[in-house]
Amino acid sequence: MSVEYSKIVPSAGTKGQGAFVRDLVGGTGTGFADGVHVHKDWYSKTYSYDDVMEQIQADIDNREDIMVKTRDISAVITDQNQFAFQVQGRQFVPTDWSLQQFSTRAKTPSVSVMREMRNQPDFDDQDGELMVDFANNYMRRMDQDKEFRLRTYTDGTCRAFLTDKYSPVDNRWYMNVLREFLPDARMSHWKGDEDTIFGNLLLPDSIIDYGQDDDTDYGGMVSIGNCEIGKRRISQYPSIFRAICMNGCIWGQQEGKKISKVHRGTIDLDTLKVSIAENIEMQLNILPDGIRKFLETRTQKMGTHSAKGVIAAVCNDFKLDKKQSTEVLEQFITHEHEHKNLFGVINAVTRAGQEFTADTWFKMDNVGGELMNLSASRWDTILRRADTYTDKDYEKVFAVTA
Repeated sequence: MSVEYSKIVPSAGTKGQGAFVRDLVGGTGTGFADGVHVHKDWYSKTYSYDDVMEQIQADIDNREDIMVKTRDISAVITDQNQFAFQVQGRQFVPTDWSLQQFSTRAKTPSVSVMREMRNQPDFDDQDGELMVDFANNYMRRMDQDKEFRLRTYTDGTCRAFLTDKYSPVDNRWYMNVLREFLPDARMSHWKGDEDTIFGNLLLPDSIIDYGQDDDTDYGGMVSIGNCEIGKRRISQYPSIFRAICMNGCIWGQQEGKKISKVHRGTIDLDTLKVSIAENIEMQLNILPDGIRKFLETRTQKMGTHSAKGVIAAVCNDFKLDKKQSTEVLEQFITHEHEHKNLFGVINAVTRAGQEFTADTWFKMDNVGGELMNLSASRWDTILRRADTYTDKDYEKVFAVTA
């Protein structure tokens, strides 16, 4: 852990802030909702993980990331007199953000000139032709073999113009990690869109370990953010607060330290997941649950037992089919071979889930959650069975024997 953390302790200076919320009469009732320091009116506007994941998946179903070289991109005017990028015989109208990113990649004199040209109130054919000439002129000076990631949608828009070095962190992955760690949290202050998640996860008071402290009049939350098209880093910080009003105003908030990760180069999701866990666990007083169990899986080692056998035994126990089991094995060999412990197995399973449909991903994420709760005796049983597998046994589990 590179960040030095300490527990967030409620300040005497914030005590009493927002106390009036307890007696505030709203449209859904008076005072706090059950089990949280949040007014009933505001809590009724929060979202469950399922609500958020359903929307994220709906957005994913309507988009496509296209990897394309400069030479295969051209600027055109559509039949509706709109500036667009033509790629693989299709036309996509860039958003202002995408147009700004293109201007940066193409090294135009100004990142805003094309945006402002298009957005002028009397935009006409001549303006459109000028934009096309301008864009194509600068693209001819770019490396023609340079590859870009264009995020396109079925509505005909291009939402991002990213380099091949950009590494988006899937919003589904981040939300699934948070659901694994904080299953009863609710999403609040939601400001997400098709490519961005941004808001606060409100924690139930039931998981906060108030201990013997006299000051127990506070709630906890985790502020999260991630954007898949370069508008913001993946970031997160926990905080405590005294109350949240019926209009969402947060009273007596004390913020912890933030983690922040740029979307560039190869992102190690295993390391990022540990950072997410530590950022919460080491700053909030919460009862032992998913986060601590996840961190402790690193101590449940394979030792000298066969890693392939361990994977086979786990896949058998959780009734994964051959295709799923093979993907788990391949993910372990490719990404987790240095983590010869339960932690590595869980990561291999959840990584494998991302290669399948949403339903299978959800199923395999649940397997990861069950593995996190594996007892020491069951882990020992899996280890013993691992060394008994023969080539014939592997053929029954995996689609390949290598």
